[in-house]
Amino acid sequence: MPYTRRSFLRSLGTTAAFAHSVRTHATVSSELEELLSKSIVIDALSYLHRNPDVRGADHSTLDLPMLEESGITMVSPTTDRRTASPDGAYHDALKHLAEIQSVAARYRDRMMLIRTSSDIETAKRENKVSALPNFQNTTAIGTDLSNLDVLFNLGVRQIQLTYNWRNLVGDGCLERTGAGLSYFGVELVERMNDLGIAVDVSHSGHQTSMDAIEASTKPILFTHTNCKAIYDHPRNKSDEAIKALAKKGGVVGMTLLSWFISENSPSTLDDLLDHFDHVIRLVGPDHVGIGSDMGLPGWRVTEPDQIWETVKSGYSARSWKLVRPKYPPFIAAINDARRYLTIAEGLQRRGHSFTDIQKILGLNFLRIYKEVLPS
Repeated sequence: MPYTRRSFLRSLGTTAAFAHSVRTHATVSSELEELLSKSIVIDALSYLHRNPDVRGADHSTLDLPMLEESGITMVSPTTDRRTASPDGAYHDALKHLAEIQSVAARYRDRMMLIRTSSDIETAKRENKVSALPNFQNTTAIGTDLSNLDVLFNLGVRQIQLTYNWRNLVGDGCLERTGAGLSYFGVELVERMNDLGIAVDVSHSGHQTSMDAIEASTKPILFTHTNCKAIYDHPRNKSDEAIKALAKKGGVVGMTLLSWFISENSPSTLDDLLDHFDHVIRLVGPDHVGIGSDMGLPGWRVTEPDQIWETVKSGYSARSWKLVRPKYPPFIAAINDARRYLTIAEGLQRRGHSFTDIQKILGLNFLRIYKEVLPS
């Protein structure tokens, strides 16, 4: 085909359009970077280190430069372990709480622990990374609610009622039956409300989740889950549960683990964004946030076997099958310290306003913590 004057002019137009597109994208990215730097960014279930499942990784393997690069204001690291006995779980919890307090004291000029709702805004103002310790099970409490008071005094500010299985409080999402909250569970929720501990039911079964929403006088959280309507997985929440949560003022944190996002292998950023969009269409932008359920920058691809086998060891053969794991468990586009900016860019591309993006990045969770935590 001859290269005519018309084709030359057309190529100039295409080049100009491409250049405009690049400039526009660069402008938007720059604006989002500025937005991120000004925003309170909260990850309602994440870690202070790169991955909690790598052997030897604990809160002493802190990577502050990585956290600071991410733009995060507050993470909520899990400080209990999957210990079966109440006594063992209690002592493990005390050990890990002491550990995270020691780390915070060592780096007090750059990080802080969250005890009151105002601490989150203080952390942002002082440009510090902050941590709100959570438990992902209530085993450590045993049958004695006074243990809850002890844990609160040691800094625990968020507790998930059940992990995947049944405990004294209720049924988890992988349990064979779907029993709801026990009488002890109701008492526990009431005491958490009184103390100022956020109630989380991310791993809880449907009826336990619904009962907890009803029993609580405060908004509760699905800190790290996704939407069953998008991907029918036992760890994901139904539209009924999301609507009930939102009616009570709660927030759903979207998890970034690919095995809860889609049947695709690997899952993509667009697959994840579908979950954000679904919650927003269902209950509005005031009830969605981020609970990544993985550390920064996510999974070290150079060591998949070590991580994978360690994660697998925490499940029974039956549960491992029920949870439907797949490798890789991460989304490549957000498997680094820029994950929050990348998510913001994806939300912006889908037409969400900067105001709503700020809510999703952290203001929605901040609202809940202001209502639930001690002031």
